[in-house]
Amino acid sequence: MLNNSILNDLSLYGEEFMLGHGKTACLLIHGFCCGPIQMREIAEHLCKWGFTARGILLPGHCRNMGGLSVNLHHDWKEKVASEYQQLQMHYEEVIVIGFSLGALLTLQLALEYPIERIILMGTPIFIIREYLPTQSLIRICKNFMKRIKAWKRRCYMESEGYTGYLHQPVDTYFSLHALYGIAEIIQAVDLRLKDVKSSTMVIHSKKDLIAAPASAKYVMENLGSPHKRLVWLERSHHLMMYDKEKAVVFQAIKEFVTSSE
Repeated sequence: MLNNSILNDLSLYGEEFMLGHGKTACLLIHGFCCGPIQMREIAEHLCKWGFTARGILLPGHCRNMGGLSVNLHHDWKEKVASEYQQLQMHYEEVIVIGFSLGALLTLQLALEYPIERIILMGTPIFIIREYLPTQSLIRICKNFMKRIKAWKRRCYMESEGYTGYLHQPVDTYFSLHALYGIAEIIQAVDLRLKDVKSSTMVIHSKKDLIAAPASAKYVMENLGSPHKRLVWLERSHHLMMYDKEKAVVFQAIKEFVTSSE
């Protein structure tokens, strides 16, 4: 029977976690406007498979994002790098798993560090449409408004930490400066995709209305890694870890992280 309660306590969305005692650690990076809880169910599965899972909170998230600074994307990059470095000192290997904005930050990290394996979920190289001039539109809009009301979607989560409905995203508003920062990350990553050599698994849905499906094809075609795999989802939307094919997502992740390749 489903638990019909809705988690409204933002402090729970923002709690960082460290689960498991495996020799290999997985760094989990959540998406825009949410928090570590978004990756919690994946983390609990990783623990069952023998891994340590670290879920982090990106700066500025799990609070009203309407007033975020222009340079917040640099804070995101520094946070991810710092967490990776800490794990690298204590574990035999660190696998990085990013969703949406987290996938972009994973690529950014892989350009700076020799990460052996990465997983990219819902990577928004193209936002909404392949040829939509997103960066130009954001630049124009931020001259007239500072923030946009977030569209919340209710998603059902089943985990040891929490079972019930989550609001995705959790923030009421997000700033156009922050969105423009994402556009800058996309541009920087796009120029250097060929320099990413990590073994990579890309998971994307053909019905994704946030990160255009063309994003996955583009990453696969331009990524410099000699070992890369694309997993297409047929019936899911952007929040794939809570959708109709979540079992497919978890199984693909399990096969990738337990592979000896």
